Amino acid sequence: MQSKDFRGTYYRYLRYFLAKDETTATSYDKYMALAYAVRSELTDHWIETQKRYFNRNVRRVYILSMEYIFGKSLRNNIINLGIQEPIEKAVPSLGFSLDDVYQQEDNCELGNSGKGRMAVCYLDSMATLGIPAMGYGLRYDYAQFQQDIQNGVQSERPYDWLHRGHPWEIIRPEYSCAVNFSGECIPVEAGKSMGPHRWSAGEQVYAVPYDVPIVGYRNRVVNTLRLWSARASEEFLPDYANHQDYVRACEEKSQLGRITKVLFPQEDVRRSTDLRMKQQYFFICATLQDITRRYKVNNADFLEFDKRVTIHLNGSRCALAIPELMRILIDVEKVPWDRAWQITSNVFSYTSHAMSQDHIESWPVYKVAQLLPRHMQILFDINQIHLDTIRSTFSSDPDVIRELSLIEEGEVKRIRLANLAALGSFSVNGVSRVQTESLCKKLFPVHTRFFAHKFRNITAGAAHRRWLLCANPGLASLISETIGTSWTTDARHLERLEQSINNRSFLHKLTDIKLDAKRRLGRHIEAVSGCRVDELALFDIQIGMVHPSKRLVLHLFHILNDYLRLRAGGTVGTPRVHLFAGKASPSDVLAKQIIHLINIVAAIVNNDAEISRYIKVVFLPNMEMSEAERIIPAADLSEQLSTPNFVASGTFNMKFAFNGALTIASRGGTNVELVERLGEEAIYPFGKSLDELETLHVYKPYELTEADLRLKAIFTFFDEVLPSVPGGSAVYPLLASLRDSDRFFVILDFDDYIRQQERVAAAYIDQWTWSQHSLQAIARSGLFTSDRTVLDYAHDIWKVSPQ
Repeated sequence: MQSKDFRGTYYRYLRYFLAKDETTATSYDKYMALAYAVRSELTDHWIETQKRYFNRNVRRVYILSMEYIFGKSLRNNIINLGIQEPIEKAVPSLGFSLDDVYQQEDNCELGNSGKGRMAVCYLDSMATLGIPAMGYGLRYDYAQFQQDIQNGVQSERPYDWLHRGHPWEIIRPEYSCAVNFSGECIPVEAGKSMGPHRWSAGEQVYAVPYDVPIVGYRNRVVNTLRLWSARASEEFLPDYANHQDYVRACEEKSQLGRITKVLFPQEDVRRSTDLRMKQQYFFICATLQDITRRYKVNNADFLEFDKRVTIHLNGSRCALAIPELMRILIDVEKVPWDRAWQITSNVFSYTSHAMSQDHIESWPVYKVAQLLPRHMQILFDINQIHLDTIRSTFSSDPDVIRELSLIEEGEVKRIRLANLAALGSFSVNGVSRVQTESLCKKLFPVHTRFFAHKFRNITAGAAHRRWLLCANPGLASLISETIGTSWTTDARHLERLEQSINNRSFLHKLTDIKLDAKRRLGRHIEAVSGCRVDELALFDIQIGMVHPSKRLVLHLFHILNDYLRLRAGGTVGTPRVHLFAGKASPSDVLAKQIIHLINIVAAIVNNDAEISRYIKVVFLPNMEMSEAERIIPAADLSEQLSTPNFVASGTFNMKFAFNGALTIASRGGTNVELVERLGEEAIYPFGKSLDELETLHVYKPYELTEADLRLKAIFTFFDEVLPSVPGGSAVYPLLASLRDSDRFFVILDFDDYIRQQERVAAAYIDQWTWSQHSLQAIARSGLFTSDRTVLDYAHDIWKVSPQ
């Protein structure tokens, strides 16, 4: 593509699509025109890719995920298409800068957790590797909430991310489909209780698909993510004939279109509301209809469905796909029960992100029977056949039967979605070695006795192109100048950087790039918070979802330990900027108190003229993925402090490592594997391991607090200061939970954590050695790319090959 051609394309979209010229165009209009122009460059590749998959009738992977967190896509798509150079040449003549345009794009945040970030990384890698894949999700009208900080306290605003238009999506109304709820089911033939059945629905909603292109890195491959939006059907509810109130009928009908209105926040997974359950089934039903429709275009025999299709469930929230496929096979395609179950159990694979039963969603049987009567019948039949098989072939032990059942007995019977996903899938995997071991020992101990062949580990990864090549162009350029560009498609080649570990010229350049990133972040911090930071200080960063298990309080205790030491006339080794960013779930009271406490400590420290020369504390509000891409390249130290028995994987640690940050890390999730790979020079491990915590039968945090003079001083400081802080009493429940129960072992790991922080402070003084360890982190991080993860899935589970 020539720059002059791109200019012409840009102006055509500005004038003929947006009806604007240079005089009337707003900054957002210019972004939209540029995005549409870039989209036009990928369209031919998109059509060619889908045509190639269709003509070859390849075995396809379909990824089902309730969450996708993209951030911004314009820069990533430009880089993946390989058109960055002509666009950079063209843009100056258009009268704006690329950086200004990038700022105009709204973040696409259709998720709350790491599962959403991980799903996007996997889509990126599948496209780059040429894996014939398609993702499915929901097009929430309101994405993850916007966070405001008022008087140190989080408040939420709805985020209507679509209100200005979204240039990367294309509506596909021709593939809309109906989704049914409630009603009654009757057998088609009397006496055949297991089907087929005829389902007369009480409610009907339409699912309208929107396609988003997923661009592979410079390989002419563009895969598809299909997002479903709910729309009410055009038929009034049955009671309209009685009341004849047109306005009321329209209002009642519009309520059915609310299903995809809101992304549910991260909250108690046992809180099953009708809307939440409808949302999950709506997604599953529309997706399975689409997958089976696509299969039938090229294939006449449904008995061969499992030879051409593999469906991957990203979490147990997608488990209803199993009875839904059974319903389609039995009731629609008239496949006999036994053959239908054989096909179903050969199609699905399942990734579990859970660490305990508390993290697993379950639904009340009575609610499922009301909303999905046919599925409840199928689930009862699956469970009965499953338990009869267990009794006849393995064991009739009541404890074994109870553990393997899909139904959790109790005052309210509940469907165990994780058990359903494990039973109906041919493969079940965890996302880190530690979590997979926990999955087998704690969540599915009986399952692994009888179905050990299903369980395996595939360690999670992050997209190194998005988080290094795109997020940190200065570092990416230095790497390419030093070892060539092959690392962009094979991250293992980053290992060649270790040959430069004693090269002073290279290390000076590496240090300069880090300083530039810190300067940019420093300017942003000052613009947002008014706090001026020293670029030469150690940037100590903890970002991500705010939850008590993430142990931000441990980081705060380290800050206060240094603060009190300085007040007493001691030293801290090196100045630090402590940066926090993240959102707390609106219903998570303790997490919100953590944010409040961070801001209280920040006000105390930053307003102390003497001590603020050595310590600055900043909380950046409303963290989105674009903010993370700004923060991560500037980090000297990454804080990965999650309690080992509450973290499944974690991929922020990998993103920081790609960018040369050293890490202080708890012994859980993927941290364990990072320590082994990167070495203890680049990762500072601390605290108890998962095994050690599980053998800890008696724990009295109050006694540890009283015995440790540092902790005692910190709590005394709070007792003295908080009464004089406006709203300070609001954090008392948080502090009381630490002293009384400390469910997340903050007090237990404090001593070892402080010891490792002292190692960090001593190491940072020697900038030469610190730079060497930073380079070591980058060079050895290639194993943790999502490309490796996807190849593991493709080879070991999905059995698909690049096309």
